[in-house]
Amino acid sequence: MGTSKKRDSVFISTASRDRVTARAEKARAAGARSGRAGAPAKSGRPASEARALAEARKVQREGRMAGQRRAARLRVAAIVGAVVLVIAACVGLYSSPLFTVTNVEVAGVQHITAAQVRALAQVPADATLIRFPADAVAARVAADPWVASVSVSRVFPSGMRIRVTERVPLAIVDAGTSMWLVDGTGMVIAKPSTSASGTLPVVRDAPGLDLKAGRRTVSEPLLNALGVLAGIGNQITSTVTAISAPTVDGATLITSDRVEIVVGQAVDLATKAELAQRILTEQKGKVVAIDVRVIDRPTWRGLK
Repeated sequence: MGTSKKRDSVFISTASRDRVTARAEKARAAGARSGRAGAPAKSGRPASEARALAEARKVQREGRMAGQRRAARLRVAAIVGAVVLVIAACVGLYSSPLFTVTNVEVAGVQHITAAQVRALAQVPADATLIRFPADAVAARVAADPWVASVSVSRVFPSGMRIRVTERVPLAIVDAGTSMWLVDGTGMVIAKPSTSASGTLPVVRDAPGLDLKAGRRTVSEPLLNALGVLAGIGNQITSTVTAISAPTVDGATLITSDRVEIVVGQAVDLATKAELAQRILTEQKGKVVAIDVRVIDRPTWRGLK
């Protein structure tokens, strides 16, 4: 074996590396300090630029709000203007002669004439389908005793229609010195015509009469007699020529065969009519008087 050669010792120093590391740490520390003292905004912009941006946004927001307020004021002004125009148009239309009533139609009359209704109506010369005096016209027409109800309607372009429902006479009341037509409610209508005198039964003997056309009677015996006539049924009333009504309990129907049917109060009329009709049928030609005031004990009297 040969002799080994002597190795030289090699020393590697770390001083330079340590110095470099120390300088880097100092630089980082200095950067951190400068960052805390005047750090830029999170967005990366300087503080002055961020403030300018905020101010710009504030100006924009206030501008938008001002624009909205101006738009709201304009809308309000437009609405007010439209309302004023509509009101002005309505006032002008109401005052204008447009749709003037030139024709008055009358319907439903029988005992009174269309001319009488027009005279009662007194339609104003300046009436139009807009200035339409329906209530006033109806009230004037309803004042006639023959009129039970009245309606007034428009007929475009220039007409008015007055529809009348007349009262239906139920009987003629003999008041002693005068005769009067009355309806089922006791309303006095008018003096009877010749045709009515031959078809309607006559109520007589009723006390306390003070009859006048257009006024409703307050006589209880008369009102009860009218109730009997209205409710006793056509089979009986078609043969009745008169009814005596001295009292409520004494109400008596008189037939064309001169049979007297004492009915009394205007109650249980269907039963009373049935009882009276049965006796009239069974005792035809014999009976002269029937009393059905007590429906459990009807009685009759025949020829002697």
